[in-house]
Amino acid sequence: MIKKCFEKKITLFISSLAGGGAEGVCVTVASGLAEAGWDVTLVILTLKDAAYRTRLSKKVNLVVLDLPNARSSILPIYNYLKTHKPTKVVVFNYELSLILLLIKLFMRVNVKIISRNINSLSENSKSVKRSFRTSVFSFLLMKIYKRSDHIVNQCEGMRTDLLSVFPKLKNKTSVIYNPVNTTVENEAVNIKPSEVFKGDYILCVGRLEDQKAFHFAIQAFSVLSKNHPSLRLKIVGQGSLEQKLKQLVSDFNLSEKVDFEGFQQSVIPYYLHAKLTLLTSLYEGFPNTLVESISLGTPVVAFNCKSGPSEIIEQGKNGYLVEYQNINSLQDYLDKALKSPFNGDDVLKSSEIYKIKNIIQSWEALLNEY
Repeated sequence: MIKKCFEKKITLFISSLAGGGAEGVCVTVASGLAEAGWDVTLVILTLKDAAYRTRLSKKVNLVVLDLPNARSSILPIYNYLKTHKPTKVVVFNYELSLILLLIKLFMRVNVKIISRNINSLSENSKSVKRSFRTSVFSFLLMKIYKRSDHIVNQCEGMRTDLLSVFPKLKNKTSVIYNPVNTTVENEAVNIKPSEVFKGDYILCVGRLEDQKAFHFAIQAFSVLSKNHPSLRLKIVGQGSLEQKLKQLVSDFNLSEKVDFEGFQQSVIPYYLHAKLTLLTSLYEGFPNTLVESISLGTPVVAFNCKSGPSEIIEQGKNGYLVEYQNINSLQDYLDKALKSPFNGDDVLKSSEIYKIKNIIQSWEALLNEY
């Protein structure tokens, strides 16, 4: 029994427990493995803005290195690895993957590194808005990331994209979908009517940054609202483009119909009572917002961007997949979804593949190989 317990031991790394998609998935996977009997340690750099700490299972051993950023973490992480000697680690973001790989390669630490691919590497490499530090990081990532012992992708589209950059990694990659957070399912049952916005609205969720391209959503809504005068657009999230997007809303004379909700600890009430969830990103890794939406029976409409939407959306069953950046087509499908509502039970059934039990079994199978 002691030997079995030792074998089921894993250390996870992520920068923080802030309210992002990668952080949410990390907490869900860590908690799911712990509840399945694994000895789980989660190492983070900081507890600042730890929105997801309350979601973390008490069975997970949380280690806080108390560092301001990843750049200052090389020596502390090296010391942690030398002291605790984990045989395998899973890393949930690029910066820490790079740091752990550098430590392994140049400081001779014997540990298996399983990296989680969280975005489109080919799209990231095309970014034109780069500082010198970002350029150096991207260069090192492209040179060293392939030295991971294994890379987990969030969907088949991401794996295909990864192999377009690193074609020799075919036998070192796999796909494990992001799980639906059990918090989503449990909280949904307990939502009180008084907590819910009653009007009709379309929902957008995500960081207010270039990648999410919310200007497309606002542009489409400006036309849609003429045929649906009581309809609102709710945007949940925060970011550097908030004022720019608010100005765009004002330019379209939509200030009375578009609500910027900021960061929300729980988006569940918004999903539950939205007419649909809209995604207009330039690219994605695997859009958790679409999975969370359908897991609550709310249909989705999304551009067919890299990557994820085409694997999540079953055309006409749980939503509509729209030609990439085709605004006219987007407006038509939004109008169609509003005029001919989806069957909520069918939408809900399409999320079965993302249930936490199924995803944790996939993680266990992978970890047992290492």
